[in-house]
Amino acid sequence: MSPQSNRLVFVVDDDEAVRESMLILLDAEGIAAQAFAGARDLLAGADLARAACLILDVHMPETSGIELLAELRRQGVTTPVVVMSGRSDHTIALAAERLGATMLAKPPDDEVLIQIIETALAAPT
Repeated sequence: MSPQSNRLVFVVDDDEAVRESMLILLDAEGIAAQAFAGARDLLAGADLARAACLILDVHMPETSGIELLAELRRQGVTTPVVVMSGRSDHTIALAAERLGATMLAKPPDDEVLIQIIETALAAPT
């Protein structure tokens, strides 16, 4: 198995329907993914070294996607990140940008999201 073939996209969203729809979309594109219900689940159960890209919901009950992203950056995780929000918020968009993430509206344009993920998957590890 090549290093690329075991890289995953991690989806973190508190909404089960969103997680499932993201997994279906990624599977249809032949992209391996794993979903987590929140920051705690990701930090406790993910092998972040396998992550090619992270997709984080901004608005989650315990820890926001921006807070999770900031924690990951503090830990030295440089994996490409997409943060998604159903609400337009300039402050959140600026915070995401400062942390090196791409911000997308929810629901995202599938083609744009897949292009971002494919770029992340093609990047050297």
